[in-house]
Order: sequence, then structure tokens, then C-alpha cells
Amino acid sequence: MTAGGELAEPAPVGRPGPPAPVSSPGGPIAGARRQAALVAGFGLAVPLAAGAAGLGLLSGSRRRGLNFFASTWPRALLSTNGIRFTVVGTQNLTAQRPAVFLYNHRNRVDPFIAAALLRDNWIKIAKKELARDPIIGTLLKLNDGVFIDRDDTAAAVETLREVEQRAKDGLSILIAPEGTAVDTTEVGPFKKGAFRIAMAAGVPIVPIVIRNAEIIAARDSMEIHPGTVDVAVLPPIPVEDWTLDTLTDRIAGVRQRYLDTLADWPAEA
Repeated sequence: MTAGGELAEPAPVGRPGPPAPVSSPGGPIAGARRQAALVAGFGLAVPLAAGAAGLGLLSGSRRRGLNFFASTWPRALLSTNGIRFTVVGTQNLTAQRPAVFLYNHRNRVDPFIAAALLRDNWIKIAKKELARDPIIGTLLKLNDGVFIDRDDTAAAVETLREVEQRAKDGLSILIAPEGTAVDTTEVGPFKKGAFRIAMAAGVPIVPIVIRNAEIIAARDSMEIHPGTVDVAVLPPIPVEDWTLDTLTDRIAGVRQRYLDTLADWPAEA
């Protein structure tokens, strides 16, 4: 198919590899075009948000309005900037909802790819620093995003309780288990917060494995390059029998699935 933490010690991992470079072809004219496409993509948020607000008022359901925005704008942003993605395992996106969806994080684009896949009835968990971003922070807040203060353990735990309740109320959770973008083509350490949320809410974990995201944008860069990113959505992982005593090993097992998938990319059934 093609379409246009708990803040605790991470599970042990291997050493990350060097990042792949992002080229800047086409010179200043192409760069200006990319910048214009980026502005246009973010600009689409305004009319779509207005439409979402109107839909929410007319239907009497704020969540319906939010779902309209969440299911249309990420795809519009990606399409406007020439970003496509091929997806293996699309059936796993809806096999069990709600769920905690985990994506490996390389840059500022891959959260939008994961969001475009989930479409509706989800919220994003992000680091507190993004709340101050006038664009990303505002858009996350519009979709009931939750911001975690990684430097304040007590506040983070309280925030995670709020997230757990939202999952129990039927909303899926989208989060990067690495906690931040990793400047590598491999997989960074996984923090425990996302897994504790799944355990507390009694919902499964669904890994979203993203390959080649580094061809779209470098870490912490808003210069976006057109291209095709590969995505594999793995089957839901139940957590009913997980315990805190074995959590570190469980997390290592989930992370290993990312490594195995990247090493041996699956074909569509």
C-alpha cells in the first residue's frame, strides 16, 4: 500500500550506528520550493482545524471534530511535501484498539507518518519542551496531546496516570519509546513509560517500525525532502501477563523486534 516516560533507566541496547546523511539537491531554488511546501503544509492546519471545530459543534462531539483533524491534516502535510510511505501490516493498525502504538524516532517527520497511519481516536505523548513550540505544541494541544516533564519524576508519574485513564476511556496512545529523536539509523534505548501505560491500562502494544526516515529529514531539522519511507506495523503484543519484575526483559524483547524487522524487512502477505 502506498499513501501520500516513566523516566527510568532504559533497557540495555547496543551501540547506535552512524546516521545516514540527508542531501540537499537542487540548489537554492529547490530549497525555496521545499520551504514553500512546508509552509503550505502547515498552513493547511488552519482551515482543517476550523472545519474540525465546526464539525464538533454541529455533531455535539468534540472528539468527532478532533478525529476529523487528526485523520486529515497529517496526510495533507506529508502529501504537500512529497512524502510517501509504503506500509506492511496495515491490518495491525485496527486489530486491537485502543492500544499503545510505538514508533522508532529519527526526526520531526516520523511522528506525522505514525499519526497518518492511526487516523482517529488517538493522542500523542511528547516531551514537555514541545509544549512551547508555537506550531507543533499548539497542534498537539488541539488534539489533546500530553506533555511529560522528564526532569520531574513526580510530575511525570502523575501525567502518566492521566494518560492511562485516557487509554481506559478508549483512546490509543502514540509515543516514541526512545523518548527523543535518535541520530542513528539503528534503534536507541527504550524507556519504560510507554510500557507501564500499556500495563496499567490493560491495552496491547503495537510496534510501528519506520525505515529510511533519515532520507526525509535530519534529526532536529525542519528541512524536509521528498521521498518514500517504508513502514511495518507489527502484530499487537498483549501485556496481561507482564510484571514489573520482568519488565526490563520484556522491553528488550520488544526492541529486538524492531532490530529483527529492520534487518529482515517483511513482505506483505
